[in-house]
Amino acid sequence: MANQNKQTLNKSHVPFPPILPLLSDDDESSQSHQHQHQLMPSSAHSLLFVISLIVLLVVVPTSAHLHDSQNVTAPHVHVRLGGRFFRHVRRHMALSRQFVHAHNTVRRQLNQPLLTWDRGLARYARRSASRRFFDCKMVHSYGPYGENIFWGGRDHWTAAEAVESWIREAQFYNPDTNECTPGEMCGHYTQVVWRDTLRVGCARMRCLNGGLLVFCEYDPPGNYINENPFGKVFDDILDPPATSDSPFENLT
Repeated sequence: MANQNKQTLNKSHVPFPPILPLLSDDDESSQSHQHQHQLMPSSAHSLLFVISLIVLLVVVPTSAHLHDSQNVTAPHVHVRLGGRFFRHVRRHMALSRQFVHAHNTVRRQLNQPLLTWDRGLARYARRSASRRFFDCKMVHSYGPYGENIFWGGRDHWTAAEAVESWIREAQFYNPDTNECTPGEMCGHYTQVVWRDTLRVGCARMRCLNGGLLVFCEYDPPGNYINENPFGKVFDDILDPPATSDSPFENLT
C-alpha cells in the first residue's frame, strides 16, 4: 500500500513524456486529415485579413467622404426626419429670446426685476392670436394675464420692434400722477415695466390679409388701479393707464 502511494506521488510530481501509440496506415491518413483541418483556420484568417484590408482601403474612405458631405449639407439632411420641426423649434427659441431681450433692456435701465420666458403664456398668446387670423383685429382676450397687442399692416415687423413700439409710450406717461398724456396711450409701456410682473410669453402671427399681430401675455399682470409700475400706491383712485383695442393706423 505504501508502494502504491509512493508511485502515485511520483506520478503526480514527476511528469513523464507521453508514449505515442503506433499508427496504422489508416491512422496516418486520419492524422494527416486532422492536420490539414487544423491548418484551415489559419488560411481563413489570412483570407479575412485580405478582405478587411480591402474594406479599409475602399469602403472607409468612401464613408468618410459621405460623412463630410453630410456635414456640409447638415441643414438639409434631416428634412425627412423631422427637420421641419427642428427648424420651427430654432425659430421659436430665437423669437422668444428677442421678446425677452427687448423687455429686459428697458427693465434693466429702470432697475426692475428681469422677465423670464414662460411657455404656458406663449401658448396662451398663440391661441389668442389665432382667433384673429382672419380679421387681424386687436381684440383683447380678457384672460387672467396682462396683455399687450401690436398690429402692423405688413408682416415685416420684428419681435423687438413690436416691444419698442410699446416702450415709446413712456413719453406719454407721468409716473408722479400715474396718468397718460390726454389723447395718448401709455398702458402698453406700464405693463412692459410693471415691477411685479415676472414672466412673459408672446406670439407673432401673420394674418390672412397679410397684416401682423403680436400678442404678449404677462404674469402676474400689471396696470392695477391706483398703482404705478414702480410700486407706488396713490391715495386717490385714478383710472389705469389707457390702452387701445384699435389698430395703430400709422404702422403700415
